[in-house]
Amino acid sequence: MSKKATKTVAAKPPTRSAETKKAIAVTSVKPAKKAVAKKIAGKQPATKTARRSTADVAKLRKLVISGSKAKKPAEVIAKELGISKTYVYALKRKA
Repeated sequence: MSKKATKTVAAKPPTRSAETKKAIAVTSVKPAKKAVAKKIAGKQPATKTARRSTADVAKLRKLVISGSKAKKPAEVIAKELGISKTYVYALKRKA
């Protein structure tokens, strides 16, 4: 028979059951994982963009509708207006 490899881990103190008021022994405790911080040099944290006003949304909606009537694909419209392709579809749907 081979011996099991054991790690020395600080065990949790026994806790009490709320219903039975008996002590519950903690038999196995997993070792705590070390926090791995991924830091990329030169990368800025994401900033939250300002919300668009109703007037801006109305202008974008008109531009999206005119672009779709001109048979432009959503990718082209999105690049021209500086918005995402999904937002183009959302504006089309609300029009």
